[in-house]
Amino acid sequence: MIDPKHISDTVLARTAKCCPGGVEIYLRSSVATSVEIKDQKVDAFERARDIGIGLRVLTDERIGFAFTTDFTREGLATLVDGAIDNAKSIDRDPLAVLPEIAGASYSHVIIHDPVVAGISEQEKIDRVMAMERAAYGVDSRIKRIRKASASFSESETLIRSSRGNEVSYRSTAVSASIEAVAEAGGEAQAGWDFDVRRFYKDIDIEGVGRRAASKALDLLGARHIDSVKAPVILDNAVAEEFLSILASGFSAENVQKKKSLLIGKLDRAIASPLITIIDDGLREGGLGTAPSDDELVPTRTKTVVDKGRLSMFLYNAYTARKDGTQSTGNGIRGGFKGIPGVGMTNLFIQPGTITPAQLISDTERGLLVTEIMGAHTANPISGDFSVGATGFWIEKGAKAYPVREITIAGNILDVMMNVDAVCSDLRFSGRIGSPSLRIKELSISGK
Repeated sequence: MIDPKHISDTVLARTAKCCPGGVEIYLRSSVATSVEIKDQKVDAFERARDIGIGLRVLTDERIGFAFTTDFTREGLATLVDGAIDNAKSIDRDPLAVLPEIAGASYSHVIIHDPVVAGISEQEKIDRVMAMERAAYGVDSRIKRIRKASASFSESETLIRSSRGNEVSYRSTAVSASIEAVAEAGGEAQAGWDFDVRRFYKDIDIEGVGRRAASKALDLLGARHIDSVKAPVILDNAVAEEFLSILASGFSAENVQKKKSLLIGKLDRAIASPLITIIDDGLREGGLGTAPSDDELVPTRTKTVVDKGRLSMFLYNAYTARKDGTQSTGNGIRGGFKGIPGVGMTNLFIQPGTITPAQLISDTERGLLVTEIMGAHTANPISGDFSVGATGFWIEKGAKAYPVREITIAGNILDVMMNVDAVCSDLRFSGRIGSPSLRIKELSISGK
């Protein structure tokens, strides 16, 4: 076993004289187990361990970066030399910065579940088998399970700077996903469900199986509809995907690079007054929760969109210096092999009070969208999208019948401006969360 504190001491000692501008160490180790079950047999079982250290050094208005998985004395020496050499090989940048955070105070967050580390391999297998059985048990028309899988992970992170700032924390995550296929009368429909949680007690793995099966069954008998403009309800999972289209626009880096659809819109209305969007790095149990971002800036709760008005952009240290402001604690890395860019912590639309059932009953005629295909094809700069969708046609405040092979199209800002109802059913699938939303009107292309 390695000693993270000893390793960071070694690196800091070696860089003390040659890197007066500052040094930042990012050390992360993780262990993850993934299980895939097919017909009550183990189809795949993988246990992976990943550990490494990333080093940034600031010297002469240049930031050099290197990483290694070799923790021997020679390996650490090579790491330091590599970061310094990389700094020398790039052009000077007067904006180059490692955050100076004098007297920083870091919040205590609870994101580690000791139960996860103690789950036996057999129990992990048993839970995924139970998820598959639960899906089949919903109805005899569930004929196939395409994939039933779960992942169990535990990680440890140490971030330390030569200026005396230091953060260390442990975290866990458990996820489950499954796709079930229902068949009847020569028709087949698939339903997929997924969940991820920090704590083992909070994830209903069998429930994921039952929900996927129910989604497949609900789509049996799906019809085509004519093209129409009508109110559209986005269920919470679909609303998450629409928020993800908008999310990149909040990045100050994208604004500076002219790659954001929100350029020039600060302090202006970009959404309905019903929409408030929060980025909360301290949210209890959040997948993006941590005491600091990945460059030692304390995380906090921020209102990005306040009752429809864009109130701020998200910054890391570099983009903040470029705009003459402070980092918002959104310097996020993909791991020890990369440097911090601008990312979200836990980004979500603040929920309302109406339930999804109440919202449907309040909709005389329209479309409930439960799945979209092709959200990744949306243009993040213009906000234009055209995606395939499935769901249910609503008549007289009730789901009348399932629909398929339809397309919904528009612009994400128009969608957000035309939200006229926000539900209470906030759901996260990773770092982005949303409740169900109703849009006054969208273009729906049918047969």
